[in-house]
Amino acid sequence: MTATTPPLKTPPWDPAPHRGRHQVLLIVQAGRTEVLRYVDGTGSPAFDSPRPHLHPVRTRGGVVVTDAAPADHTWHHGVSIGVQDVEGNNLWGGRTYLPQEGYTWRHDHGTVQHDEWLRRVPGTVSHRLVWSDAQGTALLEEVRDLTWTMLDDSTWQLDLSFELTLPADRTEPVTLGSPGSHGRALGGYGGMFWRVAACHDVDLRTPLARGEEAVHGSRPADGATWLAWSATADEQDGPGGDFTVAVAPADEATAGDPWFTRVDSYPGIGSALAWSSPARVTTDAPLRRSFTWVVADGRLDDDAVTRLLTPSSAAPADPAPTSADRKDPS
Repeated sequence: MTATTPPLKTPPWDPAPHRGRHQVLLIVQAGRTEVLRYVDGTGSPAFDSPRPHLHPVRTRGGVVVTDAAPADHTWHHGVSIGVQDVEGNNLWGGRTYLPQEGYTWRHDHGTVQHDEWLRRVPGTVSHRLVWSDAQGTALLEEVRDLTWTMLDDSTWQLDLSFELTLPADRTEPVTLGSPGSHGRALGGYGGMFWRVAACHDVDLRTPLARGEEAVHGSRPADGATWLAWSATADEQDGPGGDFTVAVAPADEATAGDPWFTRVDSYPGIGSALAWSSPARVTTDAPLRRSFTWVVADGRLDDDAVTRLLTPSSAAPADPAPTSADRKDPS
């Protein structure tokens, strides 16, 4: 969101919210191009449910393929993980969907905070995060892993997985819900979400179907084994141009979650944890999801997407330099 574009949706208690600078957690450089920046989200206002997120993400050619804090949904944070109902707390941002009232502004926004690094080596990192309610009480703990590989001069791969567990002092299960699990038809968003950069001439598809209406709600386990978005990026934070972002589940549990897609109202793709019924995290059953993403210059055809998202097809790793301590120069 630019400084001249005011947010369209703000709570009555904060009509002119302040947005500060996020702290940089990680930068991935591929040659002269910064292809990934990972920030902690602390610059977001409380009603955006601050959380670590990836933005900007770029193709190897420099095309920006994510958006963060867009005016229509300022709580959309590049590539992030969020859930609208975590045991009654909003860790997605914006208004909360209630079964009888619909979308309602409430003081129920929590945060996801970086806690500690578990591993930082060239090509891969792992860290612990804490999901907390508005009062700062820990609801969940998370371990998140990111691994990146440069496949060729125009394509790179990001593997991202997360596991949610209960804090050590909690024994009661934590329920994860969504507007869909509270009765909103086809509105079961929450989990992994990629807010796509402003673009046009969108070709959204899976191996089985094309277009938002046909793809939305389809499941990898039922044949929609990958999801791809090809489009032409508008010239905003970087050069315009054709790009493709594609994703596939990396395990059976993730393959059971439906795809969540938006094209007409805003550009976004995700995987829904609680599409029509809630998910649960218990002492004996953590919740783990794992994804493989491909980011490419140009419009990949379906055969290329299939080849790139087949595990055995990945090229040998070419780790890019990593800095977790570099400050954001912008």
